[in-house]
Parts: sequence; structure tokens; C-alpha cells
Amino acid sequence: MASSKGGHTTAHINTLHHRLYHALNLGFRVCDEKEKKWKCTDIEIQRHVVKSISAFLDCFSRATANNRLIKDSISDIAGALVFILGCKNRAVVGLAANVVIRLIRIVPPSILQSYSLDLVESLASLLCCQQFDVSLPCAVALNAILVNVRETKEKEVWKIFEDEKTVVSVVSNLQDFSEGSMSVEWFQEMALLLSTIMLKWPQSRYSVWNNPALMGVLESVSQKPDMGLRVATLKLYSSLALCGHGASELLDNGKPMLDMMISCMEESSSQNARIEGLKLAQRLATGNRECLKMINMCSESLVKATVRTMGKWFLSSGKLELDQMSLLVEACKLALITRWEGQHHIYFWKYRISEALLSLVVENFHSQSLDGYVSLEEEILVAEKVLNANFLPSLRSYVWDIIGFLAAHCEEEFDSILRGDELCLNFLVTCACLTFSRSVQKGYQICQNDIISASHSESASRAVLMMIYSPSKYISSRARVTLSFILEEGGEQNLNSLVNFLSYIPSSGGYILPNILQTTVSLVGLACYSSIPQYASFILRKQGLEILLSFCSWYQRNWENIGASSFAPSPQSITEKRICCWVCTEDWDNKDAFLLYALLALAELVNHSFSGQNHAEELSMKSGNLKDRLCTTLKEIRDGTYGSGPRWYAAHILSYFGYYGFQHKLGKRLMGAYEDEECSDMRLLFASGNSASVNKVIIAVRCPMLLPPKEGAHSSSTISAEKSRRTVQEIRMSANVDILALVKLLEFAYSGYVEVESTTLKKLKPLAKHCKAKVLLQMLCRRRPKWGSSIPEIDIPLAITPKLIHFSDVILVPKETNVAGFNCRMCSLTSPHAHSHRVILSSGCEYLRALFRSGMQESHLDRLNVPVSWLGLTKLVSWFYSDELPNPPSGCKWNNMDTEAKLDELQAYVEIYSLSEWWIMEELQNDCAHVILSCLESARELSIKTIELAASFSMWKLVEAAANHAAPIYHQLRDSGELDELDDELVNLIRTAAVQFSQQGG
Repeated sequence: MASSKGGHTTAHINTLHHRLYHALNLGFRVCDEKEKKWKCTDIEIQRHVVKSISAFLDCFSRATANNRLIKDSISDIAGALVFILGCKNRAVVGLAANVVIRLIRIVPPSILQSYSLDLVESLASLLCCQQFDVSLPCAVALNAILVNVRETKEKEVWKIFEDEKTVVSVVSNLQDFSEGSMSVEWFQEMALLLSTIMLKWPQSRYSVWNNPALMGVLESVSQKPDMGLRVATLKLYSSLALCGHGASELLDNGKPMLDMMISCMEESSSQNARIEGLKLAQRLATGNRECLKMINMCSESLVKATVRTMGKWFLSSGKLELDQMSLLVEACKLALITRWEGQHHIYFWKYRISEALLSLVVENFHSQSLDGYVSLEEEILVAEKVLNANFLPSLRSYVWDIIGFLAAHCEEEFDSILRGDELCLNFLVTCACLTFSRSVQKGYQICQNDIISASHSESASRAVLMMIYSPSKYISSRARVTLSFILEEGGEQNLNSLVNFLSYIPSSGGYILPNILQTTVSLVGLACYSSIPQYASFILRKQGLEILLSFCSWYQRNWENIGASSFAPSPQSITEKRICCWVCTEDWDNKDAFLLYALLALAELVNHSFSGQNHAEELSMKSGNLKDRLCTTLKEIRDGTYGSGPRWYAAHILSYFGYYGFQHKLGKRLMGAYEDEECSDMRLLFASGNSASVNKVIIAVRCPMLLPPKEGAHSSSTISAEKSRRTVQEIRMSANVDILALVKLLEFAYSGYVEVESTTLKKLKPLAKHCKAKVLLQMLCRRRPKWGSSIPEIDIPLAITPKLIHFSDVILVPKETNVAGFNCRMCSLTSPHAHSHRVILSSGCEYLRALFRSGMQESHLDRLNVPVSWLGLTKLVSWFYSDELPNPPSGCKWNNMDTEAKLDELQAYVEIYSLSEWWIMEELQNDCAHVILSCLESARELSIKTIELAASFSMWKLVEAAANHAAPIYHQLRDSGELDELDDELVNLIRTAAVQFSQQGG
């Protein structure tokens, strides 16, 4: 009998097996409990054993690895190799590492798992070896093991890496790379190993991206023409970009890297290089901010390479080759950057994205083949045949998502940039509408277990929704006309099924969705149907408004039990879920998507109701208390912690009832200043004799058109004695200005929210337009929110920028007199300070409000001493101007800070905590406590110093909270002697907390 490799006979294999054990027996030693282990330090015997193992393995391949002889021998082979590698005899370890590589390639990972930790430890210790013939095979072998290591063993592997300083060794090797003295293969394998480590162990990334020397080497290597070096560098950059801080660092000086990345994506590059280039771009685009940073540097070239990859490919024998499919999948993933608005959208249309997408839907597609369609009916018939052919089904969801996002972010006059691409776009719209209508018709037959079919239904439905609600009149009109035509037959019947299904959910008394996919399609379907007037009337007659309102209320009660709404493919793969340190802007169709879709439909129905003659009376009287219920529910959603999409649409619907904007805590504070005449420094005088008192700095930020021309200009930022004393400037307003309209505009400027009666509405619109109050004007005109819009903030922090700093009337001075690197861009003062405004400080602190009005000497001073550090002062100022306390460094940055640096950060919050007790700022104190306790949760070793610091300020609540965080490590602290520095009272407090922790099962 012959084996499948090399024609080796059973007799020959038996002979080599016998020789193998003859060699192994030279090194077996009996250890404890008569256990036999291989231990021999003789170099010649080690060499003989390695050669014997190599000869034996030559008889096998992965296909024949189940042979009894090899399975029975694995334990002894692995034991011998581990010991030989551990001896570090340079004459043998290189040979041994190469044999480990062959062993891994032949034996299935499941069989080798029990030996993986020993092999990892032996190989990791040799990576620092200066002999390339040792370190190279060790890197290859180690990488092969790590790729297959089980998740349950990852913690133990990382402990080995820490002990052996593995990451340090690999980084050092890469830093020392010099083309000519070291082979390209050596660099590639070291880079691949480091890439794998960073992929699996996020804690390894900081020491790589925070190493300027290594980053310099990588930039230098990436500019070399050798494609092997470029691909290796791309892999390293990709793994680094899994860390948000790392990605930001890469992009800060990223032009050379991005140029290399895009050149590797071009058609002339190898398949592997193109795929790695696309993957790196995807990872750099994980967050909105980083994505836009990348786009600003290489928008057109990036989009051009992406679209051409999607549109230029070929079939081999009627099929798409595997490597080409991989390339298309990565290009489609990258094209999902269309989910964020930006200048890249223009280039997607410029390079004919519609044509590229159609080539992924229609087999053997040519744009000329669309020229012959003369009617929509004919186009629909052809589209049905195309969909039935089911060409490249695994890419279909990407196609719908991409065209949907492009439609959602189009400009109103989009048709001017189509440039002859109308036919392709029209056909895509038709195909999406057909897919959507089929999903609606399936009803209960939609199977969410069929992931591909489910993702097609969900993504096509969402794409049609985005098309119908697109700002582009061309796309919106085309989608509505096409959908109306398709829905003509059986439209009301299918719509009736949607309404009945949605009415069942809140009335069933359940707290989970009966069918996630059907719920998604039903809600999206209702939103699409509602945009077509005849169907909107039908839905209203079927009590659709009440049903949607009931669903929204049901969602509010049960949102914790409701899972994700999306079956569509994610831009991130399983390995990329190991990202760290990313702060990502939420996608509208991600958080609370069910609620968003329901509100979209609700908005259309309300709009349809208000288009009648007696809309308000009909809505409130005919349906009893419907209006009150509707407004109450919408206000809860608008002011809640839901996603931006639902909150925006809740606010949009409320605009029909006279409620405009969003209520902010900062806005409520500023309204207090607006209503308090003693805080004002400018009075607007009307022809009628009435007046309105305002604050220049707030008007300068929120409604600068109301300021006299010279007030907006930059002047000296020096604070004079007159500035610190209250003076009121009077401004006469034109007789044409309506008093009530202007008052409402001012209310919105201060608070971001206003309630307006219908009688004032017509006068407020032109005033808002003149004053360029865009958000208010959008709501007054009842324009739909643009897809992806964030909740508008009250941008008071602009008041402390150089442009407006001349409005400053007080300087805040910290207790530090010297801060390294301090430089004020606003004035010539050299000591640390912060420019501020009395009105902002007073609005957030009753103590300061009283101080500034006291008439005492301090109330007239242009400086206010604040007993906190400079770091604490910057955080305090940020809270006053944004109502948000800045967080300390997070993720990798925090984890890699030394204890002293962490304590400096923590001390700033403790100082503010103490100050907020003195200044009577309970909300700020609670914010500080939350940050402090979060820091202690991730770094309990700071508890003792925090307790000491808090005790020095007599902040006993904070002392007690810190003691509770120290409780789990009480015995460790006691044994190390750290508690010896504390007073007995504090030690007893920690001991008591530790006892309680133990009693509670800690």
C-alpha cells in the first residue's frame, strides 16, 4: 500500500517510524511519577532527532495526517522539538523551527492545540536571535500557530508574550531592517507575525503605533517599489488601524501611506496587494471622523480605484474566480463609506457608480443594452428576468446598501451631475423597487434563517426607503413613480397585510418582536407606501396613525429586549470586531432602526393629514386625545437617549404642532441668563417702546446678524476695568421687525428650542432666513431631516475661539503659575489662564452668579482665582461651555499611561469635585464622581492615592466610594505595605469595605 505523498510504501513509513523512535529513545528521561519526557542537551543527538522527525514527516501530507503512526507520535515529536528549541543551540534551533513549520502544515490544528502553548513559548524566546536562519523560521512557525490558536488560550499566550517580550523583539527586528543586508522574505514574515499578534491581542497595538522609529521605517519601506514589502507594510498598517488611536496617528501624517495604499489598489498591482489596500482603507474608515480625514486627503483617487475595481472584472467559463470574488467583496465593503456624507459622493457619481453596480446585478452587462427601453413597463419586465437570474447573490446586499446611501446623501439638484448615467440609475431603482415589492408580497413567508435572502429583502427595502426620501428630486420622483407602477396590482391588499401585522405587535402583549425581518420590511414598507398620496389616505382610513403611535409606545417600553434590525453584511468581519479605542458616530439605520422606520411613516401620515383643509381639528377632535398622546410620545423620544434618527424625526413631526428644536440642559441654563436682565450687556429697542435684553457673546455665536457690524469684528482681548463692570449697549431695531417673532428667534438662539403659534409662524420664517438660523428655518419650513444628521448642538464653545474672544470679560487663573509649553493665542499674558464670560459662568453656577452681583471688590475684578490645576481648569471651562465634562484618555492610551500620569488625570477630577461642592454645583460633582469611579474600575491600584487625595479635601463620600473599589484587592494592598502610609481610620474604612465585599460573595 502506498501513501498519497511521494509514493511512500507502508513498509518505508514503518522503517522511518522505527528510526524516529530509535533517535527519540536516546533522549527520553523518566521524570516524576514515572512520566517519560524527552530531555537531552547533546547537540549531535538533537540534530539526529530533528533529521529523523523531518524524514518521517516527509511521508505525509495534510490529507494523510490521520495515519495512526503519525497521530501516535505527535506527543513525542512535539515534546522533543519543544525541548530542543528551549535549549537555544544555534546549530540546531533553525533546523528545529523549520521542522515545526512542516509539522503545522501537515497535522490539523485541532490535534496540535494541546502542544501550542509549549511551542509558542519556545519559538517566542528565539525571535530576538540575530541569526536570520533562526529568527525567520521561528517567526513563520509562530505565526502559523497563532492563526489557529483557540480563543480560550489567548490569555495564556499573551502572558507568554509579555514574559518573553515578544512584541518588543519583533518591533526591534523590523526597526533594524535594511534592504540588502536582510531579505525581503525576512521582513515580510516578521511583519506578518506582528500583524497577527495585533489582530488577536489589542493590548499589543499601542507599543507599535506609539513607536516613532518603527513608523519611520514603515513609511520608508512602503515607498520602495518591491510589491512584497508594500503588501507586508499594508498588513501592518491594517492591524494598527484596528485601534482608533492608531488609525488617527497613521492619518495625521498619512499622505505617503495613502498614496501607497491607493497605488496598490490599482489594476496593475497583484491581487493580494489590491485586497490589502482595500482592507486598510476600510479600517481607516471605521469611524466617521477618521473616514472624512482620509477622504479629505485622497477623495477622488480613492473612489476612482474603488469603483473601477467593482466594475472591471471578468467571468471564467461562466463563473467568477474565487480571488476575483474576494476582491469584489472588499471593494463593495469599502464603497460603504457612502453611508457618511462628504465630497466623495461627487466622485462616486463622476466615475459612474451606477454602471459598476449594475455589472454586479446583470450578467454580461453593457450600458448600451439599456438604450432600447421605451417604457417603464418594458424596463420592469427586463428587471424581473435579471432578478430571477440571481447573478452574484452574495454581493446583492452591498449593491442595495451602496445605492441607498448614495441616494440619501444626494443634493437637491443632483440630476445636474448624473452626466448620462440616468439609464443605469433608473434600472437600479427599478430592480430595488421590484425586490422590495417581492419582500412585501412574501409577508409571513419571509425566512430570516436564509441569511442571503433575508439580507436582500432588508437592504433592498431600506434602499427604496432612502431613494423615496432622497433630497434629490430626480431620484425621489423616479422611485415613487416606479414603486407606484409596480404596486398597482394588489397594492392595497399587501398594504392591508402590513398594517394588520404591525397592529398585532403592540396588541399581543409580548415584549419581543415576533419576526425581526418581517417587522423591518413591514415598517419600511409602510414608510414607502405612506409617501404615495393614495396609499397614505388608505393607511389613515385603516387607523395607521394610531397603529404606528402604539408601536412607538410599545418600542419605548420594550427597547431593552429588541435586538438588531439588520441582516445586511457588515463592513467589519469577525476579526475586525476586535477593534479598540474607536469612538464611532452612530449610523441612523443602526441604533433604534425600528423606531426610525415607524417615525418616517408617521411623519408622512401627519404631513398628509395636515395637507387637508381642517387638518388640526380633524386630527385632535375626530380621534379624541390622539394629538396629546402623539405629542407626549414624540417629546419623550426627542428628549430621550435614542438614536439621532428617531430623535430628529420626532422633532420633525412635532414641528407640525408648533414645537421647534431640541431641549438641551445647556439651553435651559442659557435661558436663565436670557430671562435675567441683570446678566445682559445689550438691549434691543423696538419702535413700540418695548425692548429685549440679550448678551453679546451668545448673540455673536448663535445669531450674529443681530449684532451691529463693529461688534462682530475682532478687537483687543485685553480685559479692561470697564469690561468687568456691567455696561448695557442699546440698539434700535427697524420698525419692520415683528417683536414677537424676534423674541421667538432669541429664545431659539439661547435654548435651541422654541414653541411658536401659527399666527407668528409666517413672520418668524423670513426673520430666521435673514439671520441664517438654518436649523430653525428647516423646522419652520417642515423640511425632512437629512439622512445621517447629528443632533444640533448649542455651539457656545465658539465663544472662546480667537475670533470671538474679545467678548471675554473675565480671566480664570489656576493655582499653578508655571505650565510647560503654555502659550495663549488670545493675549500676551504668559502665566496659565483661560478667557471666559461672566454670563456663561453665572448660568452654570449660582455661587459665581451671586459673587458677580455682590458689589464686593471681587465682583469687579477682571481675574478669578480658581483653586484647581491647569488641567483641571481646562476641563472645568469645557463643562461650563458645553455641559459635558471631558473624559480622560481612554483605551490603549489610558492603559499604557504610568501610574503618576494617571494620578495627574485623576487629581484634576478630584479637584473639580471638591470645587463643585464649594461652588454648589451638584450636577458637575456627580459627573466628576462618575469619571473618578470609572477610572478606579479600570485601575484599582489608584484607589489608595485617590483615598489620600479625597481625604485631604475632606470629601468623605468620595473616600468611601474609592474604598469600595479598593476592597477586592485589600489583601494585596496589605501584604505589599501600601496601606502603611494611610491613617488608621482610612485603613479601617478599606478593611470594612473588604469584609462587606467578601460577605457579598466577591
